[in-house]
Amino acid sequence: MMARLARRQSESGYYHVMLRGINREFIFQDDVDKAFFMELIRGEQLTGTVALVTWCVMDNHAHMIVKAEKSDLAKAIKIISVKFAAHYNRGQKRIGPVFGDRFRSENIEDDAYLLGALRYIHQNPVTAKLAKDMAEYAWSSYHEYFGTLQYVDAAQKEFVLGLFGGDIERFAAFHALDDDIDYLETREQTAQNREDRAHRMIEQFCRANGIVSAQKIHKNPDLFNRLCRVLVHDAGLTLRKTAEHLSTTHQRVHEAVRD
Repeated sequence: MMARLARRQSESGYYHVMLRGINREFIFQDDVDKAFFMELIRGEQLTGTVALVTWCVMDNHAHMIVKAEKSDLAKAIKIISVKFAAHYNRGQKRIGPVFGDRFRSENIEDDAYLLGALRYIHQNPVTAKLAKDMAEYAWSSYHEYFGTLQYVDAAQKEFVLGLFGGDIERFAAFHALDDDIDYLETREQTAQNREDRAHRMIEQFCRANGIVSAQKIHKNPDLFNRLCRVLVHDAGLTLRKTAEHLSTTHQRVHEAVRD
């Protein structure tokens, strides 16, 4: 078995963290479970070892950005995981771990990536179609940036809003934007993000080239080949997925991107 790679210390001290239910189970089944999880995080914040920047609890996983020392973060997540498992197992009359494997994390080393990840986390419920807009979803820190703090660290909120000159309207406008970066996510959501990105790229390509029907793409080898390369190289789709989007064959896409 391959040894696990050691986590690297973030130079900035910021980390994007994700915990996922074991076997993709819906471990945050109701508001009680979500609230208990967030209170555990609050408890770790009170120790002064971690500072919460943003968060979002979905049904089978949770995202957060924290500022902490690497060793303190690992200890805090372990405590949260053990305590939440005890709570969840009592309610479900089960035993064993609740979160799959060790928690996943990625280092955040600059302000631009910090803001992009923060926006991505707040957009999660909309992307997953659990809410029509971010303000509708109760279980994220989006509300805290517009009103009363509940879990987000006050100094971190001030720092984030300071990157927008303290202008909450700029903060809101930033959240309405999209980007094409693959942030830390479940495998299923990453695949869905690529699908959504591909749809946007097809629409943009068609508008830019005056294409009003799929037939026009198929009858024009140059347009077809260019669109295939956009979907494979820029959107990150496989040849098979590209073929599905364009209602063509795997072989034809292969020939298009090879040329």
